[in-house]
Amino acid sequence: MNQTRIRRRSFRDLAAIDSTADFHTYALEHALGLYAAHCRERGRGLGSVLAIGANRREAHRFVHHPFDEILLTGLLESDDALREVERTDPRVNYRVENAECLSFPSRSYDLVFCKESLHHLARPVLGLYEMLRVCREAAILIEPYETWAGRILQTLGIATVYEKNQIGNVAARDNYVYRWHRRDLEALLASLYLESGYTLDLTLGWMSSRANGHRNPWIRRAAALCGWLLGWTPGSRGNYMTALITPGTNLPPDPGAQP
Repeated sequence: MNQTRIRRRSFRDLAAIDSTADFHTYALEHALGLYAAHCRERGRGLGSVLAIGANRREAHRFVHHPFDEILLTGLLESDDALREVERTDPRVNYRVENAECLSFPSRSYDLVFCKESLHHLARPVLGLYEMLRVCREAAILIEPYETWAGRILQTLGIATVYEKNQIGNVAARDNYVYRWHRRDLEALLASLYLESGYTLDLTLGWMSSRANGHRNPWIRRAAALCGWLLGWTPGSRGNYMTALITPGTNLPPDPGAQP
């Protein structure tokens, strides 16, 4: 039977963020901690990880965890910092891949991970379907979340609707910031897995790298407190989600021409 769990980000976690780098480190480590707990419950190791739209930030965090293989992918060629990580850790490799059409066989990586890259795709739902096709044990996505409060902020011009000058997108295309919602994820997962036992583990909270990572400590504290309080607002628990998806078993045939 399919299952959805929803968690709120704690005030302690939000208040501990002291910089933009801390913001991203927290998001990555929190997500990897969820996956590690999932693996411990099943008495297994972390296995292999495929990261979508990744860069040296993911590389520097992943190497601290006991993955057997770490493959980072993106649309741009690797830079010097990423090549240095590849050189020093034989588990790490990088290759150019289009997240909407991955070249890997189905169920070929234990974890497929994506942090703030799906909303850069022209077809973000296709990107998530590809993640689910390739993952064997779990998929993690860290992305913007849809709320009524967020829609008000977009109307007021405070929250971003379109991101411009995105050199990392296909053809350097501007992107609409696609925001996910529980109902969208559940409908997509039910369509893919039917009632075969997927799990959707959502962690929601109000977060912003500009506010939570601001150089002024009073602004950081105010952002943490306001974000935590807003997280208790019915129907508007957060603008930022971490979703850990454990696949169901009743998968359709792989996409493509069917006999």
